[in-house]
Parts: sequence; C-alpha cells; structure tokens
Amino acid sequence: MLAVWLIMLLAQSPSFEAALRAGLEALERNDLAVARVSLESAAKMRPDQPQVWLGLAQTYWKLHESKLAESAAVKAEQLASGNPVVLRALSIFYSETGKYEKAAECAAGYASKTQGDAGAYVRAIQLYVQAGKPKPAIDLARAALAAENRADVRYLLGKAYEMDGRPVEAFREMHAAIKLNPYEESYYFELARDLLKHNSAQEAIQVLEDGKKIFARSAQMELTLGVAYYSMRRFPDAVEAFLRVIRIDPGVEQPYVFLGRMLEQTEGKLPDVTSAFAALAKANPENYTANFLYGKALAFGGKRDEAEALLRKSIAENAAFWESPFELGGVLEAKRDFAGAAREFARAAELNPKNPGVHYRLARVYDRLGKADEAKAEHALHERLTQEENAFIRRQAGGMERLAGESK
Repeated sequence: MLAVWLIMLLAQSPSFEAALRAGLEALERNDLAVARVSLESAAKMRPDQPQVWLGLAQTYWKLHESKLAESAAVKAEQLASGNPVVLRALSIFYSETGKYEKAAECAAGYASKTQGDAGAYVRAIQLYVQAGKPKPAIDLARAALAAENRADVRYLLGKAYEMDGRPVEAFREMHAAIKLNPYEESYYFELARDLLKHNSAQEAIQVLEDGKKIFARSAQMELTLGVAYYSMRRFPDAVEAFLRVIRIDPGVEQPYVFLGRMLEQTEGKLPDVTSAFAALAKANPENYTANFLYGKALAFGGKRDEAEALLRKSIAENAAFWESPFELGGVLEAKRDFAGAAREFARAAELNPKNPGVHYRLARVYDRLGKADEAKAEHALHERLTQEENAFIRRQAGGMERLAGESK
C-alpha cells in the first residue's frame, strides 16, 4: 500500500529520475534487492526528495534493517514540509512498523491538511488510542466533533476517556455513539464491557438487552449478557444466556466453562446443560476440557460410572489439570471408594496446593480411612489457607472502599 502512495508522489514530479521509478516499482512487487539499489542511487542524485527516503524506509524495514529504516523515515519527515501525501505515507509506514504514536502524529497532520478524506481524523484518533496516548486522542476527537458529529469519533472518544481513567465521560460518549449509529454491534459490546469493569452490571444488562433488539443472534452479545447476569448472581438468567450462546455458535468455549462452574445453580436446566456438554464431548472426543465438563455434569446428575470414565479420560489427556482429579475424587468418595478418592484428592492438592477446598476434601476422606494424623494435617492446612484467603478478600474490599471514598 505504501508503495502505491509513493508512486502517486512520483506522478506529481515528472522530473524524477528513472532510478526512483524503478526502485518504487521494485518495492511494489517486493523485489527488495532491486528496490534498494535503485532507491539508494536515486537518493544520491536527489537527496532532497522525501519520497526517495520513504521508499528506502519501507525497503530497509522489509530487509529487517530497522535502524536504517528509522533514519530514512526521519529524513522523509524532515523534508515533507507539510505535504499531505507524504504525511499519509509516513503514517502508513509508522503504523506498519508498530510506531503508533508517530503514525498518529503524521495521520493528524495529514487530516489537518486534507478536505476530501472523511476518515482521516478517525484514523489518527484510532492510532493515538492504539499507542496508549488518550490525551491527544481526546483533543483530536473534540476538534473533529466540532466539525462533524460522527458516531465513530464518539466511540473513539469514549475509548480514550476510558483509557484516561474518566469512565463517566467514556460512558456518555459510548451512549452517544450508539444513538448516532445503533447498527454497530461493537459499540454495545464495548460499552457493556466497560460498565462491567466498573461494577455497573445492571446498566450493562440494559445496554445489551437494547442491542439484542437489533442483533438477535449475536453470540458475543449473549455471552457478555451471561457474564453480566452471573456477576449479579442472577443465575437462571445467566444459564439461559450461556445456553443461547451455545445454540448460536457451539464453537465458543466460554459459555461451557461458565456453565461448568455453576452446575449447582442450573436448577431445571441441568438436562439442557448436560446435553450441551455431551455434544461438545462428542465433537471433541480427545479434548480434556470437553470430557471434564461432561463428566462433571454427569456426576452432578448422579451418573457416577459414566462420569468416572470421562474424568479418567480427561486426566489421561491432560494430567496437569487439577480439576479433573478433584471431581474424580468426589465421584469415588460418593461411591465409597475412599482410598481411590484420597489418591485423586492428593493429586489435585499437588497440582493446586493453595486451594483450601481440595485439602478439606482430602482431610475428610482421610478421616473415613482412619488416617488421623494425615487428616489432622490436612484440616490444619485447610484452616490456614482459608484464613489467608479471607484476609486477602478483606484487604481487597478495604482497598475498594478507600478508592470509593477518594473518588467522592
């Protein structure tokens, strides 16, 4: 793409030597050896031409000579003298090389000097956001909105405000973007995600429910809605949302994982959840997660023999996944195979030693086996880890309260 812009520059300067044209055309067809020789020759003859250095910057970058590429780009920028075509080409180059702030600066310069490119400011703002520079993005977006009230600029301004730690302004701009263009799905999703991040789940649900009126079969929107319901402990609604995701797109992994975590809250939907896990396991017979989830659901429904087989298969497929032996331990304990349960709980404890629940279950089966010393040790470990976990939760809650107080 950059080479095309350079050839446009060449067309504006018919006095350019054949060497420059040959170099740019070689760059366009990715013949880098010819491009380098021709462009270096042109640079010696006319070092005052920015397009020569732009072509060399691209050529050097493709040849993995980053220092030479950067030096050539700097020379092109110094010689540009505000030429909008050069600035656009520089923006493309810096974007391709991952220097997004420089790309944004050049894109903003290009936008200020051109009237025919409606998306010029949008690209510049996007690049500032991509560079992690919200303040210039905010300034540029405000200037662009003064000229034209656009949904995409409102959306980017919202992202910049969120990045700058100003969520109230971010939510305002995101809502404005949706109002201007209610048919852009990503606006609903991004706003809902930010609302969830700021513990505004009810508002997120309203945004997503509004979005569903237009995007009735959006797996992403349903998934985010399920997460919002889950965060509010509206478990029946969350279960139904996750099941809808699976019906829309069975290949999305997250709803299965969430459903696996909340089997106790599935209530009358357990047969539907189990069927979904069965279909997943059938489609992915060698996938440890699929077999684990199906086995866990069968165990929860009391089908212990089938559950045991699937959980053992999951362990064989991934011996490092602690939840499979933990669930298998529960199945064996329910079947009164306490020795087998102890082995599996011990394996889970070895894989996840900081989980207090694992040690509690292991202590309980040791009690059943009459292993008093081992049970006592596991009970003590469970108590210590539980205290540490509760202390951590209290510290986190205290920190959130302090932040809330400071923001008032």
